[in-house]
Amino acid sequence: MDVTTQTFPYHLARMLQDLASSVFVSIDLEFSGIPKAQQGRAGPPQSLQQRYQEVKESASKYQILQVGLTFCHEDAEAAKYTLKPYNLYLSPIIDRRLEVERNWSFQSSAVEFLLENKFNMDALYRAGVTYISREEEEQAISIAVQRNKPGTAQTSMDVKETDYESLAFLILARVLIDDWIALGDKRDDYLNIPPPSSQINSQGLKGMPSVLNRFQKRLVHQLVEVEYPGYVTIGRPTFVQIVHYDEDRENAIRDKRVQRVRERVWNETGFRWIAEALAGGDLSNLSPGYFGAIRANMGPVGQGETLKDFVDDFKKNLKAHRPVLVGHNLFMDLIYFFRCFFGPLPDSVEDFQAMVHEHFPVLIDTKYLATHDCGSINPRSSLQEINDSLLQIPIPEIIIHPHFARYHIEKIDHEAGYDSLLTAQVFIKLSAQLGERHQVGLGKSILTTNSQTNEQTGLDNRFSQLQIEETRAGPSSATDNDDDSMRSGEVLGEYSPAVETRQAKKGHLIPRPSFQFWKVYGNKLRVFGTEERVCDIG
Repeated sequence: MDVTTQTFPYHLARMLQDLASSVFVSIDLEFSGIPKAQQGRAGPPQSLQQRYQEVKESASKYQILQVGLTFCHEDAEAAKYTLKPYNLYLSPIIDRRLEVERNWSFQSSAVEFLLENKFNMDALYRAGVTYISREEEEQAISIAVQRNKPGTAQTSMDVKETDYESLAFLILARVLIDDWIALGDKRDDYLNIPPPSSQINSQGLKGMPSVLNRFQKRLVHQLVEVEYPGYVTIGRPTFVQIVHYDEDRENAIRDKRVQRVRERVWNETGFRWIAEALAGGDLSNLSPGYFGAIRANMGPVGQGETLKDFVDDFKKNLKAHRPVLVGHNLFMDLIYFFRCFFGPLPDSVEDFQAMVHEHFPVLIDTKYLATHDCGSINPRSSLQEINDSLLQIPIPEIIIHPHFARYHIEKIDHEAGYDSLLTAQVFIKLSAQLGERHQVGLGKSILTTNSQTNEQTGLDNRFSQLQIEETRAGPSSATDNDDDSMRSGEVLGEYSPAVETRQAKKGHLIPRPSFQFWKVYGNKLRVFGTEERVCDIG
């Protein structure tokens, strides 16, 4: 399903609802550029730190242009998985009123690649969903706070001696202010400059304009600040209002201005609400107004509960429910993801690994799944190749929700939504096969179902190796649950019924939380071209 800036407010709560009920979420990103060296490197392999530094620098220069998310819902009883793929462009534009600039870069070869794969540049700017990162949010609020801090008062007027027109205007303004102050307790609470036209004529204020331009307004603001310290000015569309200084009122006005900026930031947060939800971040400032429709669709459930209470409970459940995050070539995606939505990245890859694990307790890289234990060779591992090799495997059953059926009709390689769908399908099929604890002939059975495809892609060797590793690992023990990688139980259920476990052992379901699968494959990201070849998270 395509989500645009116009439809995002409608889909936001529904996407969060899907996230909260998913067993896993698959993600794919398209970028405005990638590390140049990755497009063909010769020489010895890099260290993982060197690769991280290279991608980190690239993520600071280039941006995420498109995001694909596929939410997966499991019907364990029917051994069926329902997928909901979303595709959206990310807008590079930030509300100019926030006074935060975002510099964008494009790599010509990346743009050429995207255009060859039907990427719509016009949709990027006209239909792209807005977002603002944590770093940009802090900048916007900091600017607002600094702008509204009481500053050092000016001590002189910024008017040249030869600017006779402005000097004459200031003389008239002083007359008005002095006469108003001289009235003492009899004066009004405020003075408008200029006063009504009738008053200008009656007071003989020839030369006082009936409407002030921007420069004249600035002169009045300066005049009061320099010569009348007990008073403050308030800018209006056509005049300036002068009132007596009140510290409490001025503090309240400053706080209100900063609060307006905060609310504007929250309205501009856009897709980052989804990023925060994926990463277990803060959703406290997400408006309850987005959730009215899904609350209404729940019928009598929660009747008598206010919308705010409903949303607060929803957010708590969402934060507690942390679905597995699945990607293909996830190492690069995570670096760009954190830089784009959260802010600057740590210098060391070890600190990055710890940061990722804190936000995403359980990760699966389908590229690692498909190339595990491949020795020193770098087998072909494109997402499309792996997906094609699994097409003839009938179980587990996978369906695409009928409201998300666009990719049934149109298959668009390298569109983020479509690739996230392929990633989800690969994970379901491949993990289910690897979770068969007692079927030693797995590699042979897969070869039999799709021998021609496997011969072309080399997947036969990888499946054989994966099954050997699973068999060698043996049955899982109770102590496996103490490992960080076994925290998948938080999203797949604290304890799976025996029937589900049997179904999973037959390859009809993805591995249950207690399976050795998560210890072998969880939180490991494939990074070919490095000495380590794997990035361990956590």
